[in-house]
Amino acid sequence: MSYFHPGADVLARIVLLTLLLLTTQAGFSADEMPQNREIEHLNQQVRELQQRVERLEGEIAQGVPVNRAREVEPVPGGWRKSHNWQLLTEGMAGYRVREILGEPDREKTVKKFEFWYYGDGKVKMYLRRLSSWEIPRGIDTE
Repeated sequence: MSYFHPGADVLARIVLLTLLLLTTQAGFSADEMPQNREIEHLNQQVRELQQRVERLEGEIAQGVPVNRAREVEPVPGGWRKSHNWQLLTEGMAGYRVREILGEPDREKTVKKFEFWYYGDGKVKMYLRRLSSWEIPRGIDTE
């Protein structure tokens, strides 16, 4: 006949629970490792963004324009230079066209349209916005 001690059942349960806790804890540790790496990666990104913000704020304080496309300036010679015609964009304001090409040789207005003539070239404006243009022949390409 075997003798069963009542405390043995409790001891077995404690051992079993301890083993379960240890394996579960080991499982958490393994799961926590990638999370720790991800947290460290996010912390690094935050540090880099903070440095970038500080740099940009410093540039602003010094008067450096931020997020402004560098405007290409016209070259001297107005409409006689090919470079200046390349600066034109559809929808450009009329004042900017004049800054780039200079004063036209002559102008003609028909209702909401304006036609500006530069040599044998022409600029067509609609409601004071550039709608199309024809580059004159024989202009400087340099």
